[in-house]
Amino acid sequence: MLAAAALEEGKIAPLYQDINGNRMIRLRALQYMVIYRLQRTLAGQAWTVYNTSSAPPELMEKVRKTMKHYVCALRDLRYMLEAPSRHDAVCKFLVNRLYISDNGSFGESAILTDAGFLESQESPKSRSFRLPNYTGYGGHNFYQQRAAQEAGEFLSRLRMALFGGLSLIAPMLIMRLHPTLLTELLTTSVFILAVGIILAWYMRDAQKRDILAATATYAAVLVVFVGTTS
Repeated sequence: MLAAAALEEGKIAPLYQDINGNRMIRLRALQYMVIYRLQRTLAGQAWTVYNTSSAPPELMEKVRKTMKHYVCALRDLRYMLEAPSRHDAVCKFLVNRLYISDNGSFGESAILTDAGFLESQESPKSRSFRLPNYTGYGGHNFYQQRAAQEAGEFLSRLRMALFGGLSLIAPMLIMRLHPTLLTELLTTSVFILAVGIILAWYMRDAQKRDILAATATYAAVLVVFVGTTS
């Protein structure tokens, strides 16, 4: 019953899956099976206590050991479900280790072949096994990734600076080139709404009051400009 549930057809994340020749084992599914089996054991022990209205030391010692394994399994599951590292590259590397895939970059085909999921003649790399070269935080890969990350962060800051400048220059040019009251009101309203929506989209880590304050500040600048040029 447990194996059938893990291999159920149509399941979003089954234990084993073959999609267009790409075989994949999901280790999270194995962990779910471990937790389910421990729950069954604990339920049986609880039934013994309930049915006999007693809790002998031998039984409670078994409960203690089972509970220890169960709590440990829950901790392991939490590690599998949450981000395992605050460093994005390390997090991605560890999350990928929760899968054993035929097209993996570290020779998982050899593991699948040894386990019997693949025939040795199916893939020329089915017997090729390579240990990962990823050095993680503080290693060679770390400095390469940090340089790429710093370049990406600079481009992000540059885009934000250009956005801030254009969001002020564009409406001012429009209102100066077409100095009518209707143009000023429409331009101010449209740009305030647009900037507010863009800030709400990109400032994902900001609180609501921060977005409101930034939008109100931008609106105040445009209103002052309209007032001084009218």
